[in-house]
Amino acid sequence: MAFAPAIVVSGLSKSFGPFKALNQVNFSVPQGEIFAYLGPNGAGKTTTIRILAGLLKRDAGEVSICGVDVAQDPVFVKGKIGVVPDESNLYPELTCRRNLEYLGELYGLNRRARTLKVGDLLSHFDLADREHTPFGALSRGLKRRLTIAAALVHDPQVIFLDEPTSGLDVASARALRELIQAVNRQGTTVFLTTHNLYEAEDLSHRVLILIKGQVAALGAPWEIRQQFQGLNLLAVNFSREIDPKPLLQACPAVLKAAPENGLWRFEVSETHPALEQILAFAEKGDLRIKEINTVVASLEDAFLSLVEKSPESEARS
Repeated sequence: MAFAPAIVVSGLSKSFGPFKALNQVNFSVPQGEIFAYLGPNGAGKTTTIRILAGLLKRDAGEVSICGVDVAQDPVFVKGKIGVVPDESNLYPELTCRRNLEYLGELYGLNRRARTLKVGDLLSHFDLADREHTPFGALSRGLKRRLTIAAALVHDPQVIFLDEPTSGLDVASARALRELIQAVNRQGTTVFLTTHNLYEAEDLSHRVLILIKGQVAALGAPWEIRQQFQGLNLLAVNFSREIDPKPLLQACPAVLKAAPENGLWRFEVSETHPALEQILAFAEKGDLRIKEINTVVASLEDAFLSLVEKSPESEARS
């Protein structure tokens, strides 16, 4: 017998007055997948999560969690999901252990089940030595860990993570990503929103890019990258700093220029004419080119290209 998908969304629409936040959104998430839901600010990501979690009514369309319509049986759905907001909703004055125990009580776990579950979560999230520390006294990284642990107290099949590594230092963000992967390996479906495109590419089995409330792209990261391999990109390492404005004026085949990790990254209309123009510009300006390479389009390149091609961006240009 086949299991129902963890999430099914069909024809989902939602408006706030004249503003259409979601317009005929369609996607499904198989059980056990890490699914990244991406988009610029105002794209409709938070609205989608609130509808999926049963916190907001939809205007049209169908939404189900584990085969059950969110609106028809919200109690069932709430038992199947865990939600990790971008700002934690745990009690700062309660200890790590007591926060988890309290949530276990709310979900109806008996004392023995609560004790076992809380102990497992504290151990799994490397918080056992902080079990008696008030939540408010934890670092930001440890707060995020406990907030995710809290969403798993009742063993949900689906967990929603809203910007889980936002504001964390590099080491804490990496540790949290490893924990997310560990949670997923245990069978939990992960629905992730993030502005970190490299994080989405690293973590996710599939990604959806939402722009102005509509699905702009959906697929595995490599599939979306492949759609944008037509982007011609060059990475150039000059011997000294340059002003991009004269280069753009002198090199009509170079469409955009941006510094990146000590190099200059150029989007070009055609590779060979752009190379010739850049070399001529460097020679005329007594500028040495230390290295020049073609670049494979990343998920971030695809995302930015889609955003720039959206109707609002075109209207501004």
